[in-house]
Amino acid sequence: MTALPFLTPPAVASKRKCGNSASGILELPVLGGMTVGESAVITELLADEQSAFVKGAQISDAIAKAESISLSEAFSIIEQSITGAKLEEKADEIRTRHAAKIDEVARIYRTAGQRNMEATVTALIRCRCDLPQWSVSDTRTMHRALFNDVWQLAQDEQDAEDNPAAPPTEEDLGKQPAADGAAKKRTGRGSSGS
Repeated sequence: MTALPFLTPPAVASKRKCGNSASGILELPVLGGMTVGESAVITELLADEQSAFVKGAQISDAIAKAESISLSEAFSIIEQSITGAKLEEKADEIRTRHAAKIDEVARIYRTAGQRNMEATVTALIRCRCDLPQWSVSDTRTMHRALFNDVWQLAQDEQDAEDNPAAPPTEEDLGKQPAADGAAKKRTGRGSSGS
């Protein structure tokens, strides 16, 4: 692999043990985020899946028309029903009348969530264990403890992307630090004299 001419090299990858004595233990690198290759594998594995959101929107549309409410109100009733949130009386009556449709959306969401987990774990095994032929079928044969630990690693990596360890310094951004700290802050407001 060709090395990039970094001004600041990436952090050295640490290792995490996944699994236990019953499942077997893998040691996977912790990179501080998902790689482009891992994201591409996940996208590829989920490409043929029907979007749970689309199916939820279709059922929301049917409920909205049947109940003469807005699409967003219908979708909100479905989401609140699935998450177990308390509904207002009218919304709860609508939920009761359309319970079978709402249960179908809940099943689709659960299935989509499981497929996303399987695709993500498959991507990490393929890329971080250098097993390009590893399939979703292979992932489904994994011991639950090992699967859960690799899934948790993926979640931690995605969280690390959203929450960088430290904000960049002024030097990192190529700015000169203020000389005495007495520089005026910009507020976005015009001066009173303008």
